[in-house]
Amino acid sequence: MSDDITIRGGGVVAVDTEEHLRFAALLLELGDSCASWADRAESVSTDDFSRVPLGPSVVPQADARAGSEAAARAAAHLRHASEDATRLGGNLILTAENYGQIERQVQALFTFAGGVAGWAMGASPLIPLAILTAVGEVALIRTAFRAIVGLFSSEAVEDIDEASARSMRELVSSPAFVALVRGMVSGSDEFLIGLFGLPVMLDANRLREQGITGVAFAASVAASVAQYAGVFTPAPVQAVEVKTKGSEQRPAPPTTYEELVERMPHGGADSPQIRIERYQDASGADQWIVWTGGTIEAGFPESSTEPWDNRSNVTAVAHTDAESLEATLQAMRLAGIPEGASVLHVGYSQGGIVASGIAASGLFDSTLVTFGSPVESFEFDDDLARTHVEHTEDVIPALSGERRDSLNGGTVVQRSLYDGGTPPPGDDPLPAHNLDRYRETARLIDQSSEERLTPAIDPLAGLTGTGEAHQYRADKVLP
Repeated sequence: MSDDITIRGGGVVAVDTEEHLRFAALLLELGDSCASWADRAESVSTDDFSRVPLGPSVVPQADARAGSEAAARAAAHLRHASEDATRLGGNLILTAENYGQIERQVQALFTFAGGVAGWAMGASPLIPLAILTAVGEVALIRTAFRAIVGLFSSEAVEDIDEASARSMRELVSSPAFVALVRGMVSGSDEFLIGLFGLPVMLDANRLREQGITGVAFAASVAASVAQYAGVFTPAPVQAVEVKTKGSEQRPAPPTTYEELVERMPHGGADSPQIRIERYQDASGADQWIVWTGGTIEAGFPESSTEPWDNRSNVTAVAHTDAESLEATLQAMRLAGIPEGASVLHVGYSQGGIVASGIAASGLFDSTLVTFGSPVESFEFDDDLARTHVEHTEDVIPALSGERRDSLNGGTVVQRSLYDGGTPPPGDDPLPAHNLDRYRETARLIDQSSEERLTPAIDPLAGLTGTGEAHQYRADKVLP
């Protein structure tokens, strides 16, 4: 498991790891110091010491000329050291910048290829049909093989199931799979354009020029089709404040990224999905912090009253009527947060989509921190301070497609958990998405001195005293 974090931001990928640039800065500083000492040594070498008494006459006198020559040699060595250190520091920075340029070119290639592939599959229904047929054949062969083995040994069937689960777990935790998913999602709008018989890429580019992201457009179409088919039936929600056993009502203000993760609601049956805390800064002004947790209902049951479900996942990405987003706004009104108030939004997984949607709405004076969230479909104001944290092996952030330049106005922190290897054994189907792993990454962020990580949590600085903590549970109101 790696302790390195990659930090991106400001529209330019210029940093590989913090240690990389720190070393470059040290080399440049060393180069300046060597140059300064070389100047001093050169000034000494030109001084005339021939008439300066260097000691009692009984002591052998130093050769003033030899001293000047030694100082000149020292100055030359220091000058060479300065040039070498400066060149090496500059090369390190140039390497980081070239890395960023190559990465952007590769990303653009993936985006273009994904768009063309999406359009081709939409324009030629036989292509996705052939893919589905191949997948179906593999599944049928596996089922038949499993049934035959089951006639002889139930333990062998268990071994097959365990091996299949392990293989699937390793597949979805592969950075290559994550990149594939990101590219496929980015091509979803081109798939629809091809399906409707429109020219390749033309209308997708036109949508982007008008501020409509392709992924949001595709998600909106998918949500509308699902709702028409009776799969996604919208329902009103009701949020109420709840008291949980052992919860602290007058907490001290959080000060770090790790503390933000620690206070994230975990959800579950009858558990709160939203946490809101209120503090005051040194001037007496209110500072609010709103946490929204991750998906709780992973299926599509029509009888479920859980707003944090897959319908909200799709509709939130589509920027439409997500029940989880409406529930959070209700909770904020119940807590007494007025429009225009200073709010730090903190979200994990689906909660990050909700937090991003509210922050991007402009209703509040917002800052934003997300962990493991697909937030690429949102357009943020450039002055909205935000940090998005994701793991290279986590497929969930990839579900909103390729990263766009507009998101690079904030700061993106990436960390590879397995360094290209396989995840550790366990039952978690998405180990890289685990909240505990994001807490570990948050701890590494807190240990960083990178200045771009500060603006998103600047509201935490200067908070005084204890705060007020409230937790809210929201449910759908079914007919």
